[in-house]
This record gives sequence, C-alpha cells and structure tokens, in this order.
Amino acid sequence: AAPIADVSERGTAACLVIVHGPPITAITPGTAVTGLELARSSTGAVTLAASGFETLIKYSNGGIGEFSFCNYYWLNIGTSTHSYKPLSWGYNDQETFTWSAGEGQIVTALGTSTYSTTSTFLACNESGSWALYLQTGKDVPAGVTCVETQLQVGTNPI
Repeated sequence: AAPIADVSERGTAACLVIVHGPPITAITPGTAVTGLELARSSTGAVTLAASGFETLIKYSNGGIGEFSFCNYYWLNIGTSTHSYKPLSWGYNDQETFTWSAGEGQIVTALGTSTYSTTSTFLACNESGSWALYLQTGKDVPAGVTCVETQLQVGTNPI
C-alpha cells in the first residue's frame, strides 16, 4: 500500500503521521474473496474489499488496530448465539484481546470460554459487499452467499 499522510488536530497539537503497512488479505484459493483485503466500509462495517487499509495496522496486546487520523479502529469480536460471530471496528475502543497476528502470519482468534481457537472467517455477500464474520462452527446466515476463508497479514518489502 502507498504511504499516506494523516493530519488532524487534537486540542492545540496537530497530528501528522506518515505510515504504511502491509494489507490483511483473504487467501483461500478458488473463492470469490481471494485477494480481497480487510477494510472498513463507509458505514463502518468490517468488510473485504479490493482495496483495504493504506495505513499502519497495529498488532499489540492481543488486538488488531487500524491507525487513521491519529486514532485507532480496533477489530472487535461480538457475541452471537450462532457460530458466526459479528466483527466490528471500535473507535479508540479495544474490546477484543485474543487476536494473534503479525507480519506474514495467518490471523487467528484465540480460544475463549465460548469458542475454540480458530483462523476461519466467513465472508457473506450482503447487498453487494463482503461482510466479514469470525466462524467458530458451521452455521451460516440464511439467504446470502457465504464463503469460508482465512486472512493473512502481508509482509513489507525490505
């Protein structure tokens, strides 16, 4: 991804940061989502899209955070009675501390009291975009086309 500049004001200080990092990409061969990147839609939903984040993604304290305009959007796992768990972006709000990810690695959700460790995601075509869920079993939403995939963090060229 090309470097971009994030500029915003926080009180009396200005924030100018130029960072870039490798995308997180769907890697399951032969699926409609192969090669699509983890993204945040205009409505704030967690999606897979042709072009994902161009800014640095942070992997720390069991979280995955996308840096944007001097703030982080943290990837959070929601609760559901279904095996597919909703994902959301928390604006400066990290609620999930069980991600395992890093440069070149498969993105994995470590096990909790309600599901086992998994690196399987469910991408569902909802109104023309690919909504992303964490898949912890075999349930799928009714009435939409879904595919299972894995996500991998890219590597920065040296």
